[in-house]
Amino acid sequence: MLLALTLTASLAVLAAPAGAAGSARVHAPAAGATASSIAAEEARVAAYWTPERMRATPPLDGPTAADPLATTSFAPVPDATLPPYAVNGRIFVRQGRNAGFCSGTAINSPTRRLVLTAGHCVNSGPRGIRGTSAWSRFMQFVPAYTDGSAPYGVFIARRPEIFASKAWAETGNPNYDIGAFLVGTNELGQNVADAVGGGVTIALDRPRKEQFQSFGYPGRVRQLQQCDSPSTGDDRFTYTIPGPPTLKIRCHWLPGASGGGWLINGGTEINGLTSYGRNSDKTHTFGPYFSKRTVGPLVAGL
Repeated sequence: MLLALTLTASLAVLAAPAGAAGSARVHAPAAGATASSIAAEEARVAAYWTPERMRATPPLDGPTAADPLATTSFAPVPDATLPPYAVNGRIFVRQGRNAGFCSGTAINSPTRRLVLTAGHCVNSGPRGIRGTSAWSRFMQFVPAYTDGSAPYGVFIARRPEIFASKAWAETGNPNYDIGAFLVGTNELGQNVADAVGGGVTIALDRPRKEQFQSFGYPGRVRQLQQCDSPSTGDDRFTYTIPGPPTLKIRCHWLPGASGGGWLINGGTEINGLTSYGRNSDKTHTFGPYFSKRTVGPLVAGL
């Protein structure tokens, strides 16, 4: 999704009012999930994602050959294990037949197990003629991931606890391109928020003109990257579809950075995330506006 988003004929499909149902969340199917089956799945995921496979896995969004690093605006962070960097991490998934990675953020939530990312990193959105979507599998979050190392351990997503906005999963509405999932503990028995120093707090319904620190793992880089920018306006192409219009920042992220957090207030709060870009725009990246309408129903109780 970050590679390019074309909002043309698809806007006509999305123009119907979403209503309350559009804001509701849906979750990955997990019929008959039991404690033993969840444990068995976690073991399979851990065995699948070897350090070598993690290094070799491409961005979930697609190739980067046509999007050279010379046009980007990010730079590596000094040390991914220091605040506010440590809350950011790489997400590894299988979606359909493809393996790939996105970016995500550990959240300060009641469960201490919540990770926030882009909707298309947990659910593909409608695909093909039938418009069906594919849920991500074999998901794991590695905070402060650096060239194969996992300084805080690995946190594996539990399939019954992977969520997307209904408006994203059913219509591909970019205003709702937000995903959330709960993870198990690391090898030391720590919840993810505690392991990384507390996680960040979700900020909703703030002024649209914020100063953001955005983070992610774009393209072929193997360490966390950062780009700072204020909001530079709205995406006018999203004015005609349900939900608050997406924001844009003057950071040109590459595939793989999808889901990376846009932090505010010194990195203590998250108020946006990387969702998509356009081939015709080598300056900006776009992300959903965080509100009680978009994010609130998605993370309630998590």
